[in-house]
Amino acid sequence: MKRFFAFLLLFLFICCGGTGMVEIGINDGPEKATLGTAGDIAMRVLRIDIPESGDYTVLWEGEQVVRVSIESSDFVSVTNRFLEIEPGSYEDIRVTVDSVRHVQDTLEVMLVDTAYQFVADAFTAIVIEEDDEFQLVVGINTPLWFDEVEQEIRQGHVAFEGATLKIYYDL
Repeated sequence: MKRFFAFLLLFLFICCGGTGMVEIGINDGPEKATLGTAGDIAMRVLRIDIPESGDYTVLWEGEQVVRVSIESSDFVSVTNRFLEIEPGSYEDIRVTVDSVRHVQDTLEVMLVDTAYQFVADAFTAIVIEEDDEFQLVVGINTPLWFDEVEQEIRQGHVAFEGATLKIYYDL
């Protein structure tokens, strides 16, 4: 009988702890008429963390190579699936990348060759409630930090500076 009640209590605990679902992707939005002529930013994403109790906790970890067209609003998935996330209000996420390169035709230029973390901030808090399902997109904001002509990170700037976090809507 004790086993039955323990099982029932565990079942109720699991069922009552609802979650939302998110898929995390990257883009460089908004689309411009010169789309495709500036090349791509290619990187290996190693981890995505979400804020929790004043620190960050791992939401996703792996090795996912992504290639994002400069100034494109296309969603390029990092997680390749939806992940469970605790309901709450999220104002940022932290992304760990390495091997960040500029790729144009057959030319590749290394921009960052070590593990590097950056935070993508939301303009306003993104509220995720139980049973919500969102695609969240990290906008890498290349016009601020990447010099297309010199194919390098602009002087006085850092990679992914001004990165944004928002809900992705396919327009």
